[in-house]
Amino acid sequence: MKGINTLSRLKWILPLVAIMFVLGGCPYKSDIPLDNIGKKINPAILGVWEPRSNSSNEKYTITKDNETTYKISKTSKSSTTPTVYKGFIVEIEGEPFLNLQDQGEMSDKGYYIYKVELAANGSKATLHAVTENITEKFTTGEEFRAFVKKYKGLSFFFDKTTEEYLKD
Repeated sequence: MKGINTLSRLKWILPLVAIMFVLGGCPYKSDIPLDNIGKKINPAILGVWEPRSNSSNEKYTITKDNETTYKISKTSKSSTTPTVYKGFIVEIEGEPFLNLQDQGEMSDKGYYIYKVELAANGSKATLHAVTENITEKFTTGEEFRAFVKKYKGLSFFFDKTTEEYLKD
């Protein structure tokens, strides 16, 4: 009887744990970007990048889409089809923020927002995801930028973990 009770509990716990893992790593997604246009392309960002902890063998190839927009193709050994993103940088008080949008047919076209730190020699980039715990909705980029400017210095504003990428 004890084994049946444990099995019954696991049927409820396992799906909850799976949902926590799926939702736990999601950065904030906004319906609008921080601005409608980004800064001019930085050539140091172009190239092939790999996550520092590359257990999934992912690579990100960043190319110029136009004068202010990057095209980012994510490839991995487990998939033959790349995931394509478009992104641009908006500066807030001298700090660069990446506005990243999934270009896939099934995506809802929202924007993920990351603060970017690029090493002086251009060989390492660190991304700080804006936390998903933000519940505010913004109707203009100006309103969104003012919110980021006001709260970006507070500890709760970014996810606790950062993502580091190394350039090939």
